[in-house]
Amino acid sequence: MRWLHEEQGVELDHQAKKIDSEKRRIQACLSSMPSASLSGQVLQAYWLQLETRIEAGKASHTSARLALRAASALLFATDQEGQRLPQQGDVDSYLQAVPGQAASVTGFINFLNRQYATTLAPRVNEKRARNRRKEKLARTLMQMAKCADQGEAWREQWIITAMEYFHYTKVSKKTLRQQAVKREEDGIKVIMGGVTYWLPIA
Repeated sequence: MRWLHEEQGVELDHQAKKIDSEKRRIQACLSSMPSASLSGQVLQAYWLQLETRIEAGKASHTSARLALRAASALLFATDQEGQRLPQQGDVDSYLQAVPGQAASVTGFINFLNRQYATTLAPRVNEKRARNRRKEKLARTLMQMAKCADQGEAWREQWIITAMEYFHYTKVSKKTLRQQAVKREEDGIKVIMGGVTYWLPIA
């Protein structure tokens, strides 16, 4: 491509390249279920609806791909052979494993309810989701504590992870860099919004 640009003056259309990449990912999602199966047919029907929204300018290829990926993941988790549609227990199990996908899979659940007379709801057990997140954060902190290289990038990530684990407060790197952070003998103090948060040192 560089040679074409230098020798022939060909310019790369980055937007077209991105759309082409998304289309390949969409095809991979559609191929995740056997095409002749019930789930495969449902996935194709859902894609046709998403494609109509893209053509109408109401959705992007990226948002459609994310919605389709969540739909294919739910169908695969329900039945890898694609012979049955999800029931409420399947939806609950899926969202228990990946609670962060509730928003992405909601459109597909609404589609199933409209087109296939299901009565599904994207319910997330908030308490269970919090517990799973807490366990994941604890594992991350334990892995970080074993890290030999504890430079500036490590310190930022430690504070961000520890803030969520100990104080249930999510902080971005950008926000953190605007706060007062003090290293003391017994830990780290983060002063944010007039509140002082104490964090342990690894």
